[in-house]
Amino acid sequence: MKLQQLIYLIAIADNNLSITKAAEKLFTSQPGISKQLRLLESELETKIFIRNGKQLVGVSELGEEIINRARKVLHEINHIKNISNLANESESGNFSIATTQTQAQYALPKVFANFHKRYPQLTIDLQQGTSEQILSQLQKQEVDFAIASGNIELGANIVKIPCFQWDRTVLFPQDHPLGDLRKITLEDLAKYPIVTYPSMGPAEKSSLKDAFNKVKLEPNIVFTARDADVIKTYVRNGFGIGIVASMAFSPKQDRDLLGYSTKDILPRCTTWLAFNKNMFLKKYMKDFINDFAPHISKEQLSRYLHQDYTSSLQLANSIEKNEDDASLPMHQMWHI
Repeated sequence: MKLQQLIYLIAIADNNLSITKAAEKLFTSQPGISKQLRLLESELETKIFIRNGKQLVGVSELGEEIINRARKVLHEINHIKNISNLANESESGNFSIATTQTQAQYALPKVFANFHKRYPQLTIDLQQGTSEQILSQLQKQEVDFAIASGNIELGANIVKIPCFQWDRTVLFPQDHPLGDLRKITLEDLAKYPIVTYPSMGPAEKSSLKDAFNKVKLEPNIVFTARDADVIKTYVRNGFGIGIVASMAFSPKQDRDLLGYSTKDILPRCTTWLAFNKNMFLKKYMKDFINDFAPHISKEQLSRYLHQDYTSSLQLANSIEKNEDDASLPMHQMWHI
């Protein structure tokens, strides 16, 4: 099997099964393409195309699979050709990351402080949005990386790496009745209006609502906002108790509020980093992953990069489901 035969095969498929048009596009002869197609089918001992006389009129079932795999081979060959050019590029330009407000404000500043010292010529473009907006940007390849939280399906073309876990914190004013309790339960929280993050849409399940539903309670969510500081503002203005990421609460800066960890009553959340699986990771991208999640070894990163989608999804799920797994630490262990 020759590479040129695969190129001819794809050209035929992309030109309405016309060998003549394929030859014109490739600036070669029709007899030459026909000959190589016959040799390929002979080697594979199968008919890739359905024929009516000498005319190609369709693609066999097995031919569809062969063409799809040939596309992947040519795609990888193009990546191999580009690797040396990309690797030798000056470590400058634009590094784009889409993330949520919480990650941008509370998880990333210290990471970027160290990262920027090593790559001062690199322009960092940090874009904020909802999980669904971030996913859309990633799938359209409008950004290099996406960083978000939640159990959301990313698709077969995306590599998803769970990075760390975090708990939520319940916030309320100093004189709130919850402050008199030694231990707060879901039953206690259900008695009060709640201000928290919005559900991210049908693609993501709300672990907050699920936790209440499991004990046959319904949270009284009266106000939602994507910005943790906005949530705190509305808690201060009497809209209700707040539920935010623990990293968004500072006892020093938020002295007028009390914070209570929900680690015993609500499930932990997982923050993940994702990128298009066909993207070549430059050195600075790998260094950023190491800064953001230093517990992920080179071997683990390699497993994510080189396994097929099913295997990498199983790997991610195995980490996410084991909340006590030492390989997936809590956020505060190194970032704060």
